[in-house]
Amino acid sequence: MQLILTSYSAFSGYDDYMSFLCGINGSSPVVLNYTGQNCLSYNSTINGTDLNLPSITIAKLYRSRMVQRSVTNIAGNETYKVGWSAPYGVTVKVVPACFSIASGEGQVLSVFFDAIMNSSTASHGRIGLFGDQGHVLNIPLSVIVKVTYNTTTNG
Repeated sequence: MQLILTSYSAFSGYDDYMSFLCGINGSSPVVLNYTGQNCLSYNSTINGTDLNLPSITIAKLYRSRMVQRSVTNIAGNETYKVGWSAPYGVTVKVVPACFSIASGEGQVLSVFFDAIMNSSTASHGRIGLFGDQGHVLNIPLSVIVKVTYNTTTNG
């Protein structure tokens, strides 16, 4: 595989994982026990969706959400076209839809999700990066709950 997901734009580094773990309610004693580090030194938290993982999972998509993923080219120069199949009840758009990337370069992909129907059922899709040299990278997508609008009323 020629492209790999990386921490190119400072997503999935050690401090990011610690901020993610410390942001989970009640996790401070567990984090301290296993890492020896106090969560008080991590004053910001990161949502799991924002870690630069090789997949994207959104537990609750409330109307819309933008997620970024970074890729790095570990081989020769190549041009990639981006395609996707959206999870059921969701529209997806990836920017850029086409890019050229030199060896060692990084590229940030912005993925826009919009809920088009309310649903509590998990649905899946994928983003495919198709290189002109025949290389393919797939990013699995999963959206669990979709909410298009607030269904509660005051009265």
